[in-house]
Amino acid sequence: KHMPNVKVVIGSNFGDEGKGLMTDYFCAEASKRNESCIVALCNGGAQRGHTVVTPDGIRHVFHHFGSGTFARAATYFGEEYILNPLAFRKEYEELKALGYSPRVYSHWNCRWSTPYDMITNQILEDSRGKNRYGSCGMGIWETVLRYRNTINPSFQQFYNMTKDEQVALLKRIRDEYTSKRLLKASPEVLQQWKDILESDNLIYNFIDDVQFLHSHVIFDYGRVLKQYDNVVFENGQGLLLDQRHVQYYDNTTPSNTGIANPHIIIEKYLPNADVEVCYVTRTYMTKHGAGDFECECDKSEINAHIEDKTNITNPYQGTIRYGRLDVDGLVERIKEDIGSIDYNVSLAVTHINEFENKELLNLTELNVKYLSYEETRKLFEKTS
Repeated sequence: KHMPNVKVVIGSNFGDEGKGLMTDYFCAEASKRNESCIVALCNGGAQRGHTVVTPDGIRHVFHHFGSGTFARAATYFGEEYILNPLAFRKEYEELKALGYSPRVYSHWNCRWSTPYDMITNQILEDSRGKNRYGSCGMGIWETVLRYRNTINPSFQQFYNMTKDEQVALLKRIRDEYTSKRLLKASPEVLQQWKDILESDNLIYNFIDDVQFLHSHVIFDYGRVLKQYDNVVFENGQGLLLDQRHVQYYDNTTPSNTGIANPHIIIEKYLPNADVEVCYVTRTYMTKHGAGDFECECDKSEINAHIEDKTNITNPYQGTIRYGRLDVDGLVERIKEDIGSIDYNVSLAVTHINEFENKELLNLTELNVKYLSYEETRKLFEKTS
């Protein structure tokens, strides 16, 4: 069988660059050619928020599913993706209400977040008060920490336990592990969460969510990707949030946000594929939450009228921040990420309608191949 056509969509900055838009675009192009398509998620977890607006006006922020879902693409969770049964069920039901029942595959070894990982994340973030990290409250870092330290069966191993064993394990996570994690939490914040933390109903509802996820996902390895004509890797977060960026340490994400994870899967399962790595940037910078942001400026210096419907102010990430894009820094980051890997590299520039960055649009050092002027795939220019 022929090798699939592979696209890798990577955010070049602090996230929010337009990865959902580009993934939707590539999947819709495959659909126009009557070819099958699957979106592979292989870093982070349901903390991603990738917005897709269809040409006929359906708008959805994808968290646990590939942003190609509206173009009828399947979704695959790679081994490095963190499953969240609670978030999966909620979003599956939202998509079903919109008329979509995605076909979903997962690697056998995926880690998974419990409600206690999410609650611990939110309590500790609330307890930091003004010193928040800007976490989105989905428990990604807490999940990674729990796996490193203590109680760490894969999702599949947990599913295969008896219900009594599952209940016992979740109680152990709650009573032994979580209570230790929360020793430094503020007593006021703990008091607000007390009833939820102590409720056994949370455990039984969560086990229901685990059953739901398992019954809607086909477990396999990466070889399932070979069955599709097109594979689109949709990375979460952006290059500046990669765990290697120690200067932003408290505000990074515990995963590889660049080419590293897709490259491993491509080498192993799609070694002869034609690969294009598409780095995505807005014409300006945005950042969520706390932390250094060297090029920050007042929103009015970009465009006072930007209305960001996805990044609504929330208690965990605060208000979205704006900055000017350092184009040289962008080029450097992309070159550092791709290194000596021999893939075709392209750049997608989004939000041109909001701020026409001449320096970026005239860039000759990277292949500026896709230009987007609005939030749907409808108004799109391919420059080469």
